[in-house]
Amino acid sequence: MAASGVEVAFELKRVVTEYNAAFAAHLRPLGLTTLQAEALIALDDQGPVRLKQLATHLVAESGHPSRLVSRLERDGLASRGSGTGDTVLIRLTPRGSQLAGQARTIRDQLTGALAEALGSDLEVVQPSLRRGRVRLTRERIAAHH
Repeated sequence: MAASGVEVAFELKRVVTEYNAAFAAHLRPLGLTTLQAEALIALDDQGPVRLKQLATHLVAESGHPSRLVSRLERDGLASRGSGTGDTVLIRLTPRGSQLAGQARTIRDQLTGALAEALGSDLEVVQPSLRRGRVRLTRERIAAHH
């Protein structure tokens, strides 16, 4: 029997929940949350960025990217400095860069395990999920009009 959309949606939710729980468990010894780790990885990948750029990249679920950056600053992992004009840029400290590398390794191991579990289905799953996300985005936008 073919899976229903509801079954797929709930299984996706369970996969994301398990991924986040595993990521959090592996990050705990580093003293990082998953959001902090993703922010460090993003800053490491993108170099110094404005707060808005970081928030957009992280799809700032918490809605408070400024608090996230303040915490990273307080913990000595990032700093705010001047860019061109009156732009404020966020950059990693050496300790932040080190933790970004460790967090990336953990993330890569977990996503690698997921890819291995999916095997050759990965080539079908990713484009299918992307189509589903685009369709749901259209549905959300249509509901606002």
